[in-house]
Amino acid sequence: MRKLKRGNLTIECALIMPVILVCILAIVWLVIVMYDKNVMYRALVHALEAADYKNFSTNNQLKKEIEERFYEDIKGQLVGVKDPVFEIKVSAGKVTAGIESRLDVAADNAVLSTLGEIKISVTKKRMDGAKIISDIRRVKALYDIANNLIESENKDLSETAEGE
Repeated sequence: MRKLKRGNLTIECALIMPVILVCILAIVWLVIVMYDKNVMYRALVHALEAADYKNFSTNNQLKKEIEERFYEDIKGQLVGVKDPVFEIKVSAGKVTAGIESRLDVAADNAVLSTLGEIKISVTKKRMDGAKIISDIRRVKALYDIANNLIESENKDLSETAEGE
């Protein structure tokens, strides 16, 4: 019996366990990065979609509203990112917003800080005044057509009621 107990299992575990632990930590790291990226992307898209492009006279007011909406959406939801840098550019035809952040790791650990970099960019077309006016005209034309149809149906119904 003594010859079978040599300690091979202990040596094999000592060699394999660090590899298994590194794999588990890498998977956890990846999940944190993907979760934070998803939260920031969702908040960025929501902020750009929810912004009211028609009510702001200056681009700075629009930037401020989008930024406030973004920070309100991510408040308390990020796991590994501390203080994301939010950048927004507003032009006449489009709005481009981007985020650059990195997971909260020691600055001296170059490999982990590089692996934790998150960059997101979203662009949304901005409706100008002419498009808004043409959309309003289309809605008014559809309303007029629907109104005429309703009036003609009411007229037909009243004529059939009088004929009976």
